[in-house]
Amino acid sequence: MQPELIETILVDAERRVPLLARHLHRLEHSCKALGYTWGGNAVQSDIMIAALSLNTPGAHRLRLLVARDGSRHIQTAMLPPLPAAQEIMLAPEALRSSEPLLRYKTTYRPWYTKTIEWLPAHPHIFDLVYLNERGELCEGSRSNVYLRLDGDWYTPPVDSGCLPGVQRAELLDTGNVSERVLTLADLHAADEIRLSNALRGWFTVTLRET
Repeated sequence: MQPELIETILVDAERRVPLLARHLHRLEHSCKALGYTWGGNAVQSDIMIAALSLNTPGAHRLRLLVARDGSRHIQTAMLPPLPAAQEIMLAPEALRSSEPLLRYKTTYRPWYTKTIEWLPAHPHIFDLVYLNERGELCEGSRSNVYLRLDGDWYTPPVDSGCLPGVQRAELLDTGNVSERVLTLADLHAADEIRLSNALRGWFTVTLRET
């Protein structure tokens, strides 16, 4: 079975979709790069109809899946608040930076299977973060990672092996962060560590060693 493309989208309590333009841009790019049919303006219409149809209060998670032929379906769920204290751990496996599908958000993500199965039983850990075969910091299974070093924020380049997240793109374009190759030593030396994803924004975490 062909993998589906995924966009996991925040619908806020006012039924706004703050990063919609970036989601659509990434999805169009992914469709064209991987040979999927791009639905054009109809994709935005589907998302907004689903967002405006939500009838329970609070923020929601909207998951859009797109098949190779362009057919789409949407799943929605309430988004619970994120507890204040969030931790990460280092994943035991390394990512292969040359894997092309690391750069696209699809349902085919076998390199994260063990982490995805492990996380629900460890609710105090938001994510496991990965190194690549060169020992460079990459990303988490559901987040991009950032380190504050000497007063400036850095995130790994896509070439280290990471998904170009939409919240990451927002932070780069607004000048809040810069790309830089980061190492395990940088992770331990960082003055602060943050993660980001489209649902949770940009938030501080602590590294748990064991």
